[in-house]
Amino acid sequence: MAEKISFPEPDEVLTEKPSLKKYLRYLLFFGPGAIIASATIGQGQLILGPQIGAWAGFDLLWIISLSIGSYILAYVTARFTLLSGINMVDLFAIKTKKGFLNWVFIAIIIVFVPLFAAAIITTLGKSLEWIFGFGNYMAWGISFSLIALALVLGGRYKIVEHTQAFFVAVLAIGAIGSIIAVKPDILKIIPHFFIINIPQYPDWVPQNVKATPVPLVMLGYIGTLTITIITFVGYSGWLKVKRWGIFKGKEDPEKFSRSMFELFEKEGKINYLPDDRKEIKKAHLLLRPSLVDLSIAFVVVAVVSSAYMLAGTYLLGPKHVLPSDIHLIEEQAVIFSNIAEWLVPLYKISVFFALFGTIYAGFEAASRMLYETMGAVVPKLRNVKYKKFMVMLSVYLLALGIPLAISGISIILMLSITLLFIGVVGVIIYGIGAVYLSQKILPPEYKMGKAGTAIAILAIIFLILPLLLLLV
Repeated sequence: MAEKISFPEPDEVLTEKPSLKKYLRYLLFFGPGAIIASATIGQGQLILGPQIGAWAGFDLLWIISLSIGSYILAYVTARFTLLSGINMVDLFAIKTKKGFLNWVFIAIIIVFVPLFAAAIITTLGKSLEWIFGFGNYMAWGISFSLIALALVLGGRYKIVEHTQAFFVAVLAIGAIGSIIAVKPDILKIIPHFFIINIPQYPDWVPQNVKATPVPLVMLGYIGTLTITIITFVGYSGWLKVKRWGIFKGKEDPEKFSRSMFELFEKEGKINYLPDDRKEIKKAHLLLRPSLVDLSIAFVVVAVVSSAYMLAGTYLLGPKHVLPSDIHLIEEQAVIFSNIAEWLVPLYKISVFFALFGTIYAGFEAASRMLYETMGAVVPKLRNVKYKKFMVMLSVYLLALGIPLAISGISIILMLSITLLFIGVVGVIIYGIGAVYLSQKILPPEYKMGKAGTAIAILAIIFLILPLLLLLV
């Protein structure tokens, strides 16, 4: 019988009586969610949002509402880790036949992430070509991808993180300000967040855009809004860095997590958690920082995503301007020039940092995700130093991503296909596994209640719904 552990004392703010001051202090928990928000805004809303709004108008705003499903599933996963100290991918490795789920996620990343790399290399290159007014876009894209890789290997994350966060905030504020300037009819817009509608391409949309089926575009867009399987694994790591939940006060959270997993393997179940009511209450309070963090992240992404889609509806659609692969970012400058022409240079700088930060984060996040997921099913991999693994994966991504970018495949098509798998299909599989194993493995007093389980199942349905529309 394993010895019972004790949960650390929650932060003082969590035990205070309800007050405005208390809930304002909750905003300080916004940390890992800020990384999710800035990565989401940088990779998806900047590229797909305005284009979809231009031809679909308000008709696809409901996709933004459905994307909350991924945030709920991310919380279910985080909840399990914060209570048990065990990574979900480690649980998948021993609770599915020969680590089947881990291999599914590994296959998705290896096959589809090069497509994502190609799309970002192309977009970054075309943006730099437009910003500087000279050079070849592929030369720009490849050069700055290599610079991003060098910064990753040099461990310069903080520099890129802070600059990216600032300029992504500029892009967000610019889009919101632009929408406020056109004085939208809010009462007309709001119902579209809750009414499912599948629009058709208008006649003025070019044939090369129509080549991508509307349901595939829809799935690609929800993939930009969701927390992808890459970020799911990354978020579990960030919980340890923040020392939330069971990791609070631990000098080496990773070592502690490994010891809890070994104890679970030895006993065959989690019997080291306390059953005392006071300890259970502390455990649930320790979950709140992550709940607040993910909730704020969703609100930020939802507001900014809505602004970019509406910017396309009000500023691009009436002029029959559909940002193309060639002039994708350039044509969207109207979002900022609508407020003032002098903001366009700021838009250019912000676009660069948003895209550069995205490709930087892509190298780091994909490497971290594969290293953790593969390490759970191939233990010998943990003997390989992480940086060496990152170099090997980055070489692979560039070796495939660069030829794909040169081939001229549509950026929108590449993003739609990639995000369909890493942001929708993969998340549904991960979510089902996380909900099932969390409820099966945790002791009764730590499992989600009936309401929580129902919400988690509803979250999975939210993400499955657009997939069913594609099949229909």
